[in-house]
Amino acid sequence: MDNLKLRPYDGIALAAFLTLPGLFFTAPAMIIEHSAGASWMSVLLGHLAVLCVFLLVTVLLGRYPGKDILAAAGAVLGRGVGIFYSLLLAVYFCIYTGLWVREGAEILKTYGMSLTPLYVVVGLIALSAFTMNFFGGKAIAKSAGTFFVLILAGIAFILILGLNRYNPDYIFPLYGNGASSIGRSALISAGMVEGVLVLALFAPNFESTAKLRKSGALAIGISGILWVLFFLCLVMMFSSTIASGMVSGFMEMGKSIYYNRFFYRFESFLLFFLIFSLALTACIGLYAARKSAGVAFGRVQPKILTVACTGIVFVVALIPANLFDLTSRYFAITRRYSIVFVLGVPLLLLAISLLRGSPKHEK
Repeated sequence: MDNLKLRPYDGIALAAFLTLPGLFFTAPAMIIEHSAGASWMSVLLGHLAVLCVFLLVTVLLGRYPGKDILAAAGAVLGRGVGIFYSLLLAVYFCIYTGLWVREGAEILKTYGMSLTPLYVVVGLIALSAFTMNFFGGKAIAKSAGTFFVLILAGIAFILILGLNRYNPDYIFPLYGNGASSIGRSALISAGMVEGVLVLALFAPNFESTAKLRKSGALAIGISGILWVLFFLCLVMMFSSTIASGMVSGFMEMGKSIYYNRFFYRFESFLLFFLIFSLALTACIGLYAARKSAGVAFGRVQPKILTVACTGIVFVVALIPANLFDLTSRYFAITRRYSIVFVLGVPLLLLAISLLRGSPKHEK
């Protein structure tokens, strides 16, 4: 994407594929387990927190026009610290992408590919991301823009078809398990949409910081609306007690829709969207990892870095023993505490930049 100019729509589509696939995963069950019928409040608070941080990050980027978050870190803290931060981001995106690929593979095996070996599913997803990265940033942006509309239509389609199954009584008591549980769940939901900040890596590809800000804000807004509606619909369809024990609430919604014997069970329809969204999520995450590693290892060719990052993603995806190990051990840590690094470091950079006064280019 280094030579690509991104429109606000392209930015929205790229960011959406780092947030919306989470609807298919296990995070909704974790959030509902903590906050019950008030899970939609937790999701709303999580999105608002990420939105505030993103807007502050654009303030930092606005002080260094033409620079991405990595270059801005180097300008604020020095070249050495900037390289170290780039290396940490590369490691983070490799782990982030690998765990998402593994979770997506587990969902695919649970609902449609039960006899396919796990390493085959993971390998095919990693291979698709690797191949798309070789075609370059334009191919990634075009693919995200095309399938973004389809994903939105698919999600809306399922939520509307479930209207005859919703029971509004299930969302009560309105505050679920209390304010403290809502706050804890908000951390998990923020961890599911923190990927929006990947747009900070592509700041130079936007016409201006204002266009970047618009893309990120709209992406978070669209994601927030869909996540809130999804949680309301999921709880109204199954109750919070049942929904908290599901592997994939969205897939279960597709399975539960029934009108007549010719129009029912849409999990195959959802698997189609899951496969494409998972491949694009892995592709964007891999690109972000490669770009971050490119700053840390400036003399290494991008194609070699892409191969290395793909290998790391593949290995990370196969480390958890099973889905329970993935959710109880790895996601219990990453979904709660990764936001300290992903959201906290940019805020620290902004604070240091403001304390040091105007950047050199402004003097």
